Amino acid sequence: MSNLNASPDEWLAQADLYSDQAARITELHGADLVTILKDDILKAKTILDVGSGTGAFARAYLQQFPKGVPNQTLILSDLSAGMLDKAKETVKPVGDDTFQTKIVFQVEDGTKLEGIESDSIDLVVSLFGVFLIPDQEGAQKAISRVLKKKDGTFANASWMFGLSEQLSSAGFGVTLQDAFQVPIQTLDPKFTLQDQSFYQWADRNRAKSVLSDQYNLVDVQAYSALHTTVWQFENFWNMLMSNPMTNLKNCTKEDQERAKEALKAFVTSDGSKLDKPLLFSSGSIVTVGRSSSS
Repeated sequence: MSNLNASPDEWLAQADLYSDQAARITELHGADLVTILKDDILKAKTILDVGSGTGAFARAYLQQFPKGVPNQTLILSDLSAGMLDKAKETVKPVGDDTFQTKIVFQVEDGTKLEGIESDSIDLVVSLFGVFLIPDQEGAQKAISRVLKKKDGTFANASWMFGLSEQLSSAGFGVTLQDAFQVPIQTLDPKFTLQDQSFYQWADRNRAKSVLSDQYNLVDVQAYSALHTTVWQFENFWNMLMSNPMTNLKNCTKEDQERAKEALKAFVTSDGSKLDKPLLFSSGSIVTVGRSSSS
């Protein structure tokens, strides 16, 4: 029932909703990514954001570097032209005439990156983009090709799963990531995280192994981050309904209602009330690896 292979047109239809609702979560984790990479960003001449979506990483970058970085180019790449169009509306430096970073918006398939020269990028980043690409081998080959063989850095942010019981018992609410799965698992009981291509990124040790074993990077580090956001239930449900990955819009009304009831039961399992604002947690793993300097 899930749809990890959502087309660019399907993401285009969601661009406005994603930017207005889901991106506010992503931007919190984007700030973590920028902070972790501050020294790498200051040294980089070229930064490539793979699967940039509506520009959450770039907006976090602007918060940290409001004047930009001299002689630096930041490339926002995404398979969806609609997502990039939305990014162009929201990624706007204050004082465009004096901003020192060149920002480029470029439609790219993350498994090919055909418009990017080999061995040309100092810093490749992905904020919840690369880990969701079904063709993980293709993404690895493309990123490894464009990343500089000497002193290049790749940083990937991925979601954490399975934390709801622990966090909700401590008053932090269920996690957005676990809630996201509920409608999918309700309508497709055979769905398991372990069968998904992104599962390798959902644990710190596995994510570190991906960078060291598949990407052949060294000095691999992993950082965990946790944030909470407040939602009205209907707003959260509408986001799930409009997300191409859930495929809920293509379900029957009966199945939609069944999925919605299951979600209601899940988000109130900690005693929360549907007629009150709901607290959701979101956990992420930022994994950073470097090319050999030799």
